[in-house]
Amino acid sequence: MRILRVDMKDEKITFENLPEEWKNIGGSSLIAKIMNQEVPPTVDPLGPENRFVVAVGPLAGTGAPQLGRISVGAKSPLTLGIKEANSGGPAAQMLDRLGIRAIVVEGAP
Repeated sequence: MRILRVDMKDEKITFENLPEEWKNIGGSSLIAKIMNQEVPPTVDPLGPENRFVVAVGPLAGTGAPQLGRISVGAKSPLTLGIKEANSGGPAAQMLDRLGIRAIVVEGAP
């Protein structure tokens, strides 16, 4: 599994391997791991140092019911904490079948 990184400032898209210790987590847990590792607590939620993360669970690509969820999250301007929302549909299954566990959008154009 991989993480797709979209750097808006440099207009680059790169892939990196998902860390081994993150292989069994996904969705809101994966968003929290990425945000806690990459976004300092004092960052402006509307600034370019914040991250917008789209993540799927480890079983999203299977036919198991209720596991094809996709989560989106970032640092909230309202609470200054990590906020996340999720949705159903085929998007999570498609990302999982492409080998993508998360998409991280960083920087500002």
